[in-house]
Amino acid sequence: MSDHDLERDLRTQRGPREEGYTPARLPMTLGEVPVASGVPSRLPRAAMLVGAGLAGTLAVAIVSGAFSGPGLGVGATDSASPSASASPSPSAAASTPVASTPAAGSGACGPQDVSLVAEPWGGAAGSRGTVVTLALAEGHEACMLGKGLAAEIVDANGSVLVTTAAAEPGGSVSLEPGASFTIGITWSNWCVAAPAAPVTLQLKMSGWESFVAVPVPTGGDDPVPPCMGSTEPTVLNWRGLEPQQ
Repeated sequence: MSDHDLERDLRTQRGPREEGYTPARLPMTLGEVPVASGVPSRLPRAAMLVGAGLAGTLAVAIVSGAFSGPGLGVGATDSASPSASASPSPSAAASTPVASTPAAGSGACGPQDVSLVAEPWGGAAGSRGTVVTLALAEGHEACMLGKGLAAEIVDANGSVLVTTAAAEPGGSVSLEPGASFTIGITWSNWCVAAPAAPVTLQLKMSGWESFVAVPVPTGGDDPVPPCMGSTEPTVLNWRGLEPQQ
């Protein structure tokens, strides 16, 4: 059978509207819907009304949420929380000035910054000598100590018996808490009358304006050296500053 034959066969068939079919009117209200008993039912109507109300409420809520944006529920962020407002911005923290602290040990050591302690006088080969230990005074900050120094011996009347030659500054060393340096002192060839006792050793580091007396414990040899030749001058020498081992 071709397509034309099928179309022609369908046209020859009669539909229900052409054989006296009378259409029925659709119910206009819920009350007109027929039930098996012939009495309008209130239960389906109430269920339908409730369902329609819930659907309308849900639709309004969805539309309102779409236009109002997220609230403070799950996934929402409260931008006015104290923790968020209290945190400074990185740019503000970077612009805050930080007070600088001067580096310790940048100043020069004065007489008040150091302590001087000597060993008892000892003798060998016609000379007398002692070792002076120099350290940072208690409670003082680290400082720079000049390497150059001068030494002298004075008698009980304050007269200078002998002094070292002026030394070149020779740079400086850092005097730190707990560290110490030693200075060796040697006095030789005293060929004149005995000086007024006691004699005192005094030191002056480079940069100091005056000499400082060094306490020497008693119990050692006589600090005044013997005469090794009247034609030779009396000599006072020093060596150091050597870090104490």
